[in-house]
Amino acid sequence: MHGTTPPSYDVPASHLADLQQVLERDIPMCAQMAIEVVDYTAGGLAVAMPLELNRNHQQTAFAGSLNALCTIAGWGTMYLVLRRLELQGTIVIRRSSIKYHRPVATSRVSARCLPIDPQSEQHFAEMYLEKGQAKLDLVVEIPGDDNPAVYFAGSYVVTRP
Repeated sequence: MHGTTPPSYDVPASHLADLQQVLERDIPMCAQMAIEVVDYTAGGLAVAMPLELNRNHQQTAFAGSLNALCTIAGWGTMYLVLRRLELQGTIVIRRSSIKYHRPVATSRVSARCLPIDPQSEQHFAEMYLEKGQAKLDLVVEIPGDDNPAVYFAGSYVVTRP
């Protein structure tokens, strides 16, 4: 385990491909919504979905789809954290809140989970190793013009298998 190592944004392409496969296989809604893993950079994990499959009657993104996309961005971040730390566990969302500031009408809707600070990640790893369970609070944003169109905060818990 590399719990003392700061987060690395050099995630192998194979980890992103694995995450995409896990989403499509284990969370069927992701395939139906055509959620795609885009990248993982210093800015965090980005996922996207087409508006066409996730729109409402006003031709903007359906609120439930936006919530699901944000939830998946956080879940995927946790998946990559576990891979980087060489840990295994069951990831669940404990609670979340979402604020819809403005409609989203881009043809491809993107959400980005903001980076985890190294101290929080280290505390997560220590708690997991000590107690077999740990949580991380994550923030996901869907961009707007100047400010996020959607702001999501989720608390994710990982338990030993």
